[in-house]
Amino acid sequence: MPNMVASPNPETQVPRKEENAHFSASGIARSVFSNWFGMGANLLVAFFMSPFVVYRLGNTEYGIWTLVLQLTGYMGVVDVGLRSALIRFISRFHAQKDNDSLNALFSTTLIVYSVLAAACFGLGCLMAAFALPFLHIPKDLMGESRITLMVAAAILGTDFIFATYQAALGGLSRWDLRNGVAVGVMVLRTILSVVALLTGYGLVSLAVIQLGSSMIGHAFEVALVRRLLPDLRISARNWRKSILGPVLSHSGNSFLISLGQTINYGVDSVVIAVFLPVAQVTLYAIGMRLVQQLRIVINGSALIVAPLASELDAQGRHDEVGRLLVRGTKYTLLVGFLGTVALLTIGPDFIKVWMGVQYGPSSGLILRIMVVSQFVALTEMMATHLLYGLGKHRINVYCTLAEAVINLGASIVLAKRYGIYGVAAGTTVAAVLVKGTVFPMLFLRVLKVDWREYLRFGILPNILPTLGFAAGSLAMHDFVPIHNWPTFFLSSAAGLALWAPLAWFTAIDDAERDRLRGLIRKVLPGSDAAITSAGG
Repeated sequence: MPNMVASPNPETQVPRKEENAHFSASGIARSVFSNWFGMGANLLVAFFMSPFVVYRLGNTEYGIWTLVLQLTGYMGVVDVGLRSALIRFISRFHAQKDNDSLNALFSTTLIVYSVLAAACFGLGCLMAAFALPFLHIPKDLMGESRITLMVAAAILGTDFIFATYQAALGGLSRWDLRNGVAVGVMVLRTILSVVALLTGYGLVSLAVIQLGSSMIGHAFEVALVRRLLPDLRISARNWRKSILGPVLSHSGNSFLISLGQTINYGVDSVVIAVFLPVAQVTLYAIGMRLVQQLRIVINGSALIVAPLASELDAQGRHDEVGRLLVRGTKYTLLVGFLGTVALLTIGPDFIKVWMGVQYGPSSGLILRIMVVSQFVALTEMMATHLLYGLGKHRINVYCTLAEAVINLGASIVLAKRYGIYGVAAGTTVAAVLVKGTVFPMLFLRVLKVDWREYLRFGILPNILPTLGFAAGSLAMHDFVPIHNWPTFFLSSAAGLALWAPLAWFTAIDDAERDRLRGLIRKVLPGSDAAITSAGG
């Protein structure tokens, strides 16, 4: 039984002011480290699989594969919007111990998702029949491309059906379980993909493998949620129209944000395929993928604050949200700026060693153009998720859509003259104009955080470590040019040798250093002398 009388509108629930187990420091740490583990596993697989898949498929077929993923990604924006709303409301209802509303939420959204799944597959079939012929796809690969797109649409449809369960793991702050399932699915998919490509199979086989492995992952997600929520009862009789309104209202804004983000980071491949040969998509995707991986890492660290902000709001602890923004921004940018400056300084050399010398000039320049935008774009991630959790993300909608319009227009205009480099420049210009100027002013006002405090304690502490990495890596690069993995790691180590002490003394305060020392002592009991000498 719930601890309060159920209200038909989730926004009118009166919260219980009590602590939750998954809001504890250990729960937060578990979520963060599990996200990092999942992202690390993804990065490791991508590191080895990307050159292998490009080599086995070739530039043209790999470009088609990238294009198919982008096209189905447009349909997935509905899921992202609804899922972000579900994470918020599941977290809220669980904090309030309102099992009746949880049952209604699950039952109602499962019906909605089933309808979306059918629509998704139908739209995928229509795109395969009528959209692909307008792109620069070779005629001999058109049939295979169409089948691949339809299977990809089926994958997205199944993801829709089971999205409520995946959102539940996020709403319950069990990111460790969610990431564990994702890593298991990724390992299975990788093994099967390698076998398929080595035995001569191509695009369609890759899509079928993804479909099968994702279904296995969904089965595990259902079992885990059933165990975490033993009182969960899903039935068509639990349909509640009144609960759908606030969820759709929240997800409607999230849908528009997701649509804008899909345009900002996904439309480029389509623009290239319209105006240029599809093989050019591969050159663009290699540089763009490194930027996307960096964003995934930072997003994974910032993602957990959405349900935490929702709980703080439900418990009436509004003042803590601003402190969470400043401190969270500092932590995410400590890693984000490090990744950004690394991509800017030695990223093109990484591409040459990783993918092959032939990809270094083109993909490396794409990378450097895109990285410029990330110095300002990464600062908005923590604020974006906080606003999600508080249900105050309308400014996200306006800014993301404005960026999308600028991005699309600039990319089309510049692509005609400068090719794939013009597309990258259009994306960068839009990000700098919106995320570097307008959005920070708006979210600081909404969250009631002084810009001087945000700048002083959230951003500036990371500047010196960032410059230190750039100085160290570039100095070593000039002394020993990068031409293989040992020389690449040598430049990286030189940069980290300056970044680490600067981060310890300028980005981390005394209290944080004490906590880190305590953590190190627990992990390495015999390290007291080294810890004492590191900062006194």
